[in-house]
Parts: sequence; structure tokens; C-alpha cells
Amino acid sequence: MHQSLPYAVAAACLLSAPLAAARTEAVSWGKPGVSIDQYRIDAITCGRAGYYMDVSNTEAAQVFKGATSQLQTNETDLTNAMGPRVLDIVTQSARIVEATRPEARMRDVAGLMQAKVDDCLRQRGYVRFRLTDAQRKQLGHLHLGSAERHAFLYRLATDSAVLKDQAR
Repeated sequence: MHQSLPYAVAAACLLSAPLAAARTEAVSWGKPGVSIDQYRIDAITCGRAGYYMDVSNTEAAQVFKGATSQLQTNETDLTNAMGPRVLDIVTQSARIVEATRPEARMRDVAGLMQAKVDDCLRQRGYVRFRLTDAQRKQLGHLHLGSAERHAFLYRLATDSAVLKDQAR
């Protein structure tokens, strides 16, 4: 059991990343005159740049590595522990996990990854724009990954009035 807890903590932290991303502000990127094929290529290329970004040397990664080491040390005797000693070990492990502030650390990492995506899009000539409440509502009715959603975002992304009036 002592080896599985650190991995469970790490997995829980990683699984919370999509939840943090889902809470982000409703923004998109556009570029007048871009073809839909180039728009998709740029989105995929820049998305991959963020996704594959090496975050192993970030402060968050160092904190997680330190916490994993502390958890392993703390739980070394867990298999032989009995009664109150088990409760002490579990309580100390909970404190170690809480002290890492995993949600905040994952938000930090997500921010670094998003900045990488943003820089990539800027370098390709895209501008960031904020969706209006009406646009957000309409987008909310379109399934993630659907052709309709892609078409809707592409129409906004190539509309010079949207890019001018809603630029951020």
C-alpha cells in the first residue's frame, strides 16, 4: 500500500487539470483571411506545443517530487503498523498532500502550458478575442469536438468585426 498512495495522489492531481481548464474565461483566437484548413493546422500545432511542454523543472513539479518523497518516507512502516500508529501515518500523509496545494500547483502548470499555446498562436498572426455572453451561450449548446462547434468558432475567428470589437 505504501507505494500506491503517492501514485494515487499524483493521478488525482493530474486528473484535476481538465477541471481547472474547464473553468477558464471564454476566449478564442482568430485571424482574418485564414483558411479553415490552416486554422485547424495552427490550432493542432499550437495545442501540441502546450501539451508536450516540458514542465518537469517547474516549481509545481519540484513540490510534487518532494511530496512524493515525503509520502514514501512517511509510509515506509505502514504495512507493519497497527492501531494508533496507522492513524498517525495516514494523518501525516494527508498533511503532506494538503501542504502541496495540488489544485493551485496544477493551475500554475496549466497557466504555463496555456501561455505556450498563446505565444504560438501570436507568432502565427492570431489575435485573442473574448466571446460575448450570447456567443458563449451558443457555444455551450454545441458539442465539444463537433463539426458545428468548429464551424461556429471558425466563423467568429475570421470575422474582422468580431476580431476588432472583441480583441483582448
